[in-house]
Amino acid sequence: MINEIGKIIRDKRRSLGLTIEQLAEKADVSESLVSQLERGVNSNISLNKLDRISKAVNLKLPELFDEPEHNGIQYLELLDYLAKLPRNEREELSEKMLALLTFMDRSKN
Repeated sequence: MINEIGKIIRDKRRSLGLTIEQLAEKADVSESLVSQLERGVNSNISLNKLDRISKAVNLKLPELFDEPEHNGIQYLELLDYLAKLPRNEREELSEKMLALLTFMDRSKN
């Protein structure tokens, strides 16, 4: 699990254009801790520090513990984008996306 969490943190950090040093400073943790977390070699991190790191890359702590197949960066960013929309816009966009995906599935066959 720590390997998956580290990968999510690394991917999100890179997508934001942050260095390990910048992330560490933003989260008020050591560069070594961020590096070890991203490489999956530190499984002894406090929830407080993990929460600060996740917030520093605009993620919510629970998102890091979701099912592995659900925690890709694009997936999380899409959910975050949708969550920020007003309900009616979120519903309208979701409906259009589902229609597009259904169309794409039918086109494969």
